[in-house]
This record gives sequence, structure tokens and C-alpha cells, in this order.
Amino acid sequence: MNIEIGKKIKALRLQKGMTQEALAAKLNMSSQAISKWENNVTMPDIQLLPRLSVILGVTIDELFALTDDAHLERIENMISTEHFISTDDFTYAEQFLTEKLNNDHKKTQSLTLLAELHIHRSEEHRELASHYAKDVLKFAPNSKRNHNALRDAENGVIFDWNFSNHHKLIEYYKNFVPNHPDYWQAYVWLMNYLLADGRCAEAKEILERLNKIHPGYLYLLYGGLICKEEGALAQALTLWEQMTDLYPDEWLAWSSRGDCMAKLCKYDEAIEYYTKGYELQPNPKYLDSLIAISHIHEIQGKYDKAIEKLEEIIKQLEINWGIAEGKTVDFYKGEIENLKIMLNKQI
Repeated sequence: MNIEIGKKIKALRLQKGMTQEALAAKLNMSSQAISKWENNVTMPDIQLLPRLSVILGVTIDELFALTDDAHLERIENMISTEHFISTDDFTYAEQFLTEKLNNDHKKTQSLTLLAELHIHRSEEHRELASHYAKDVLKFAPNSKRNHNALRDAENGVIFDWNFSNHHKLIEYYKNFVPNHPDYWQAYVWLMNYLLADGRCAEAKEILERLNKIHPGYLYLLYGGLICKEEGALAQALTLWEQMTDLYPDEWLAWSSRGDCMAKLCKYDEAIEYYTKGYELQPNPKYLDSLIAISHIHEIQGKYDKAIEKLEEIIKQLEINWGIAEGKTVDFYKGEIENLKIMLNKQI
């Protein structure tokens, strides 16, 4: 029976009573590399296959047999865990997914992964672009062109309405909603873009339609956001307070109230509501609230507290999601190192 190569390596290794460290020693490599194979993050280099097959007692063909589902799982793991995807791996993933567009059973998943694969590649390029833009600004700090490059690399803010409005996305979702009237999340996507562009009258109409098919805390949340956009902040604050009063056990209501307070720079209140929302979450917990709290501490210059929160995030990634390595963990470890530099400067 065909089986994903990482799982097959693990099964054969265990059959022979070998640890990851023992297999790694025979191949003259790290146990972390073996772990990545077995967790379907990376695959063995083709040059290792003859030696690997001998150690495990199978032929190369038996070792390397992969089902379509195994390929898809590997690509998904690659996107979610790898910081930079090699050119060879990107080409392999793109070609495999493109071929599966002709398979009705795999088409939807393949299209999703193709979108995520190219988003990943664009994020890689933006990270490099940001690095180069910051470097050149050291030498040409008065260059508008270089500042524009940094803005575009970091998805920064531009005041010019002509470039910052969302009318194309709004038009897309205005057409999408009638075709999917029972998919309530589409109404939320549409409201977000309408509010970002200050189109409050249209947002109110969409909010009423949303409330008919999906009543709940969102009615008060977005009602408050519309009031805030219209300049009625006191009314917005009242609606958000009512939201958590009426839905005290809804963790998203508390976390959303934290978002609202953070955007008003009411940071102490934001931390209180984020913490409440996080505590109410069932397991496995999403970590957005902890990430937001770390951002607030950094903004406040409380780098020691920001570091503590990031360390908690790394711990919870493993506890809640089984993620102990890869690009997400590496990112937060990098943020901790940067904050330690800032903390030392304070001292």
C-alpha cells in the first residue's frame, strides 16, 4: 500500500528499533532533519535514497511511493512550516497541484494550496524587499522612491485614496453575497471593506442582513464600529460594553472588544479583554490574543513583558498545536532576540 514517505521512514525505523538519533548518525546528519522527514515537512535528498533504503531494508521504489493525499499533505506542511521554500520544492509543488486541477476530487484543495503557495512566495519576496529597502535607506534616507519600496514591501499605509480604497474587493463581495446568501462570513468580509473605506450607510444595510441569518455578538460589534467611523465614539463604547454583557461566555466577543480598545490606544483595557477572551477559549486555543498583548507591550516599551508573552506563545504553540519548530517558531524566536536588543538599549 502506498504511504507518505515520512511516515514510511518512521515505521521502518521503529521496526528496526532505531531512534531518530541512530538513523541520523548512520546518514551523517542531524536528528532534526530526520524529524522533519517524519513530520512531512521536508523530504530526503535524492542522493540519500540509496543509502537510506539499504539502512531501512527496502527498495527505493518501495520507500518513495507516495499517494496523492501524501503529496498534498506534504505541500500543506511545507507551506505552513518552511520559512523559505526552495526553488525545486516550489516547482514540484506548483507542478503537482496544477496537474491535480484536472482531478475533480482534488481540484478544490489544489486551488487552495496553489493560492497559499504563491502567497508564501510573495511573502518571501516582500521580506527580502523590506530588507533591501531598509538597507538602502541607510545610504539614501531622503529618497522617496526607497521609502515607497519599504511601504510596498511591508504593506504599509498610503493616504492617497486612489490607491488605498477597496472598491474592487467590495464589488466582488457584493456579487458574492447574493450567490451565497447563507454563508454569513461573506457579509463580514464585505462589511470590513466597506468600513475601511468609510462607506457606513452600505455597511449598516449589510449588518442588518447579516443579523437576520446569523444573530449574535457581531451585530453589536459592527454596530459599534459603524458608530466609531461616523464619529459617535460614546455610542460605540456603549455597544461594545453591551456586547460582552449579553454574551459573557463568548470568547470572540471579549477578544473583539480587545481589538476595539487597542485601536483606540486604550491598551490596559485591551489587555484585560484579550486576556479574558483567551481564558474563555476552548482547546486548542488560538494565540491571536497573546500576540496582540505582546504587540502592546512592545509599543509601550515594556520589552521584558513582551518577551515573556512571546515565550508563552512559543510554549502554547507546542501545547495546543504540536508546533515545536519551523517558520512560525523561528519567527517568534527572532522577535525575542530583537526585543532583547531593545531591552539592553533601555538598560
